[in-house]
Amino acid sequence: MEIYKDSSGALVIKGSLTVSHIESAHTKIEPLLDETIHDMVLDLSAVDDIDISGLQLLYAIKKSAESEGAFSIRAISPQVKEHVLLSGFNTILKEGV
Repeated sequence: MEIYKDSSGALVIKGSLTVSHIESAHTKIEPLLDETIHDMVLDLSAVDDIDISGLQLLYAIKKSAESEGAFSIRAISPQVKEHVLLSGFNTILKEGV
């Protein structure tokens, strides 16, 4: 899994956001949140797998960002979109879905 800020300031997540990777993802994302919290833009175009723990992490990021400013999803992979729709998270993660 790779997590970084790109040149536009968006938080890019590549790889798997599943229960076996979620702790590592949270550890990598937490310091980046402090830098981008006022205008959080996520790029999920390279996420190849996600489960409920990954969806919960996305929701937690959204709630943190919205408490301080704005949140949006710039891009989303077909795999993530499918899981968001099937789980009903599309009503929560309206941005980009």
